[in-house]
Amino acid sequence: MIHYNYSRKQLEEKAEKLLLEFDSSRLNHTKPIDVYAVIEKCLDVPYDWKYLTPDQSILGMTAFKSGVLWVWPKPYYEDGMLPEKIYVSEGTILIDSTLTEYESRGSENFTVMHEVFHQVLHKRCFAHNNPDYTHSTTRKALNSRKKPMSSLEICEYQANYCAAAFLMPKKLTERVLQQHIGKGKMLDLTQIESYAIVKSMADDFNVTQTIMRYRLLNLNLAKE
Repeated sequence: MIHYNYSRKQLEEKAEKLLLEFDSSRLNHTKPIDVYAVIEKCLDVPYDWKYLTPDQSILGMTAFKSGVLWVWPKPYYEDGMLPEKIYVSEGTILIDSTLTEYESRGSENFTVMHEVFHQVLHKRCFAHNNPDYTHSTTRKALNSRKKPMSSLEICEYQANYCAAAFLMPKKLTERVLQQHIGKGKMLDLTQIESYAIVKSMADDFNVTQTIMRYRLLNLNLAKE
């Protein structure tokens, strides 16, 4: 497969472009979001929820080509349990059902937007894979902070970055943080009081605290 060498600035611009198409007001203030409405309005592709693995190691999938894939009847393994074969059409996004069942809205939002940006950024990157290629997004890839090396790792990093930039727009994130600590200051994540700030901002932006921390670090608004 191939990858494109997008800069952080370019990734921020691509996230902002999709935000302008979906709801430009989200650039100026925080509010609840229906990430599936982003798929409907901006991509117009099918989406569904399935148990993708019995151990939740895979949280999302994108079918870059029509074909078949295997899903599981339960979110845990039982003796004798076998996966089921389903057909998916090109463009289909699948999200692991457990994200909707265990009050994981922040993780669900980030996973969905990660899959959205695979379609925005990477259709041609996966064009030379087998005819029924479905890309799986692992929990490890969603949480990775290591330096990307392979083309696949770079694509995962780019989808992560754009998902974060879409859910937590740069200028708005800066402004919300300033309301907590003042203009021109950096949040010190080693301080106890930073926990309450990160939690408040995560709630405002509809993401997990971990994702909020990563965004603040990537924008150089916080230090560890």
